[in-house]
Parts: sequence; structure tokens; C-alpha cells
Amino acid sequence: MDQQQYKATSSLAIAGMICGITSLVTIVVINILSIVVAIVAIVLSAVAMIEIKNNNKSGSGFAITGIICGSITLLLWCLFYILIVNLLRC
Repeated sequence: MDQQQYKATSSLAIAGMICGITSLVTIVVINILSIVVAIVAIVLSAVAMIEIKNNNKSGSGFAITGIICGSITLLLWCLFYILIVNLLRC
């Protein structure tokens, strides 16, 4: 019987992905908290990418998703802030 070797999935990558998705979902409801959660998602996912590379684990897709979702949240916040500042100047 041919047995396949399964790699352990990085729990940091899963946590980063969950934080990233949560930051996107809560961007309208819980304003400032979504910024904090987005930063946590990016940091957790970046650490997970290093862990995945060094310890031969799986879960790089989860980590990439966390980085992308966290980055999109921060980008949307920056655009929102620029829009509000420009509207207040008028």
C-alpha cells in the first residue's frame, strides 16, 4: 500500500487568514478594531510564511490570503481617510 506523507498545516497561517477575513468583514461595523485585526493578520501571516518555509509545513495559501485581506483592509482605510480629509477641506 502506498502511503502519502502529509505535512502539518501552520496554525499561524490559519489564524492569519481568519484575522484577515474578519478585518474585511468588520470594516464597516467595527471601525478601528478592523485596522488592528488587519495588522495582526499581516504579522501572523508573515511569520507563518517563515515558519512554513523553515519547518516544511503546509498552509502558504492561508498565509497569503491573510496578507491580502489584511492589506486590502488597510488600503480601504487609507482611501477612506483621504476621502474624509478632502471632504472636510471643502
